This record gives sequence, structure tokens and C-alpha cells, in this order.
Amino acid sequence: MKKTNYRSQYILLMIVGFLLSCNNDKDMEVTTIQEPFIELKSSYNLLDITPNVYHDYFKQTEHSMGYSSLKANSLSEHSVVEIINIKDEKKVVHLSINSKTIDNFAMSRTISKSSSSDIYGKTIHFKISKEANSMKSTDTSSETEVEMYVPELVEITNPKIESEDNLFPICYYEDFVLEWNADPNNEEGLVVIVEYFGNNAIPQNSTNEHILNTDIIDTDDGHIVLNNDLFKDIPNLSIVHLVLLRGNVTIQEIEGELYKFFAESHVRLPIILVKDLTTIAKE
Repeated sequence: MKKTNYRSQYILLMIVGFLLSCNNDKDMEVTTIQEPFIELKSSYNLLDITPNVYHDYFKQTEHSMGYSSLKANSLSEHSVVEIINIKDEKKVVHLSINSKTIDNFAMSRTISKSSSSDIYGKTIHFKISKEANSMKSTDTSSETEVEMYVPELVEITNPKIESEDNLFPICYYEDFVLEWNADPNNEEGLVVIVEYFGNNAIPQNSTNEHILNTDIIDTDDGHIVLNNDLFKDIPNLSIVHLVLLRGNVTIQEIEGELYKFFAESHVRLPIILVKDLTTIAKE
């Protein structure tokens, strides 16, 4: 296991009712949340290793361009960021997204809600023109166009959070029902992540562990009963971050270099995870 810095992990990922408000309507009580640890022992578990586009999303390439959107919790708005990372700009003749020319080849900027509406739930077009490498080529440049459907911005609808007082719903781990806004045009499924940073609702039960379990949701129909193994090795009454991610990505080789074109959105839902029902006091 390796050590990881909690604060940098939390800032980077910023993504994933009461006990049966996740699946029913009973009220429960829990104690106050504690402050996080700084250094944690980390372990990672991928429940589904079937090839899919999300594996490409996490691959490193020389160049990348696309969009990432974070909804930090159920009550916040999505924040959409346009990310351009083209390292050989001297060889790039022209770069555009949806016919809009990109002049800055190394940038990260938040875009407006109106601009993001032209990205999410739409088919978008990336276009890049580069100087041709071949000396035999009669063309001074080569053009590559990538067409991609970008799923709608993802929202978690169950567990349903309606007020700040319920930002940390208490949820039982077995047969956890997760619901979201379905996108019937999305053929790539979703990624669901359960992340534990060592914090517990009962401070003395906190640990110095960081656990990240990941699974794939094959069908974007808005409803799933999560695999219980997503919560494996996480203690009772732990503060857990559930992250739901949806998007699309493609990697192409252009003039001998790899380019990643992507667009995704993710929402983070913090919960208090119950594994032993006898530890929860009913009101």
C-alpha cells in the first residue's frame, strides 16, 4: 500500500434521507463528523475489468482536450471546465471544438451554463489540423475530426437530498439503491466509485486508511442496486463519498502521437455508511 495526501486527493476528486431514506422512509440519528487525517494508507479495487471507454479516460496521453464537470454535492450546481493540453502547438495549424477556434493550447477555464448546454446531451466535433510529417506528402497539413456524443450532466436523484441538514444521509450498505437522471442516448454506461478517507461518524473509530472501490454500470436507465462489494473493508458508520461519473472518450493517434478527446460529468454524494443496524438509534 502507498501513502496518499488526503487534502490533495479531496480537492482533486471532489466528486461520490436517513438509513432507509436511501431505500425507505425511516429516520435515524448519528453523531457529528470529525476532521480528516492528513496521511492515509491507500488501497484500490476495480470490481469490473471489462474493457470500456472509461478505461481510456484514465489513460495518459501526450495531448488531450475536452470537458469535465463537477457537482460537489447534491445541492450545488455543476461547474464545467474546458481543458486543453496540446504540447506540440508549433505543429498544430488549427484546433476547434464545434467549429469554435481554440487559440490557447494549454488552458483550463470554467465555461458558462449556456455554453455547457451546447456540449452535454449533444454530439460534438473536435477538429485538429497538423503539419504533415511525411516529406512525400503533397499536403502541408493533415486534418483529423472526432465526432462524439456527450451524455447529459449526471444528477443523483436517490438518495434524494433536499436541504443542507441532510447533506450526509445515513445509508445501509446491503442492496443500496442508487438512482440518477437516465440518458437513453448514452451507450457507454457509467462509473460508480465509493471512496473512504478514514473518517467515521464516531471519531474514535476513525482509521488511517484510504479505500477506493470502483464499478461499472452497464445500462444508463437511471436505477441500479449496487454491488455490496463496493463497500468492502469499509467500517461501520464511516463517512463515505459516493461518486457517479458519466461521459465519453476516444483516443486517436495523429501523426505518431496520442490525442485524447473526452467529456464527462460527475457528482459526489457524501453518506454515512451503516453496516450494523444495531448501532443506529431509531428516533
